[in-house]
Amino acid sequence: MKRVIISALVLLGAWSLNAQIKHGITLSGFGGLSGLKYDVTAGSPKTGFGGGFGLGYQLFFSPEWGIGTGVEFALYSAKCDVDGMDVRYMTKDMENSSFEFRSKVSKYEETQNASLLQIPLMLQFQKGDKNQFYAALGGKAGIPMSGKYKTPSMSIQNSGYFAEENYEYTTQQFMGFGAFNLPSANNELSFKTAFSLSAELGGKWELSEKFWFCAGVYLDYGLNSIADTGSLPLIEYNRQSPKDFTVNSMLNSGNAKPFTDKITPIAVGVKLRLVFGIGE
Repeated sequence: MKRVIISALVLLGAWSLNAQIKHGITLSGFGGLSGLKYDVTAGSPKTGFGGGFGLGYQLFFSPEWGIGTGVEFALYSAKCDVDGMDVRYMTKDMENSSFEFRSKVSKYEETQNASLLQIPLMLQFQKGDKNQFYAALGGKAGIPMSGKYKTPSMSIQNSGYFAEENYEYTTQQFMGFGAFNLPSANNELSFKTAFSLSAELGGKWELSEKFWFCAGVYLDYGLNSIADTGSLPLIEYNRQSPKDFTVNSMLNSGNAKPFTDKITPIAVGVKLRLVFGIGE
């Protein structure tokens, strides 16, 4: 008899646990300050605005606790302004002679944009009846989808110092020396997979038996640098066509040392979600 009673209690407990399991599909939209965080040796970087949308799945293994995952498409942006900059590095001219290329940029502006496909894994706690409070904590992996940087037209003053001659050429435009107006640029940026800590806090309201609306705030804080820094010159000399220059991004340029340090995504804003229950 004792064995029968114990077996019945175990079966009842297992049935009760299964009865509490909730599955949900979520549609989300979010936005706010969303940018690339980095420090620069010159200038002032600013975090831009961004946001995105997502499709997710939630599994609640008790009335209070659950986990969630899914996919999110997120946009990040940033901007950096520099009043003036001197660029110097060694290179070679069309005759293979070594010289120091010198370029003075009167004003430099750059905006960066990145789009990531994010995969979250969040542990969520909620409390309440029809109207609930919720808090979630976890992490995200962000796979880069695209990256761009833009610069407006700018004026530069170039010269070339040849150590063997102990002479600085300043007006030979056919060699890329003198005053030049560079057109605006819109080029690609290469990013790496991002890993971030993530947190959410908000409220959850029951609209019907299997339909909820959620509103809250979120924070995503990047842990790793998602771009290589300091590997290229900002104003790149073209020995084959000296009057044509490539303007590289500040994120992966340097002048003796990298312009930027660790580059991480960061976002804080408002998130709205619709949750559709799909069974118990």
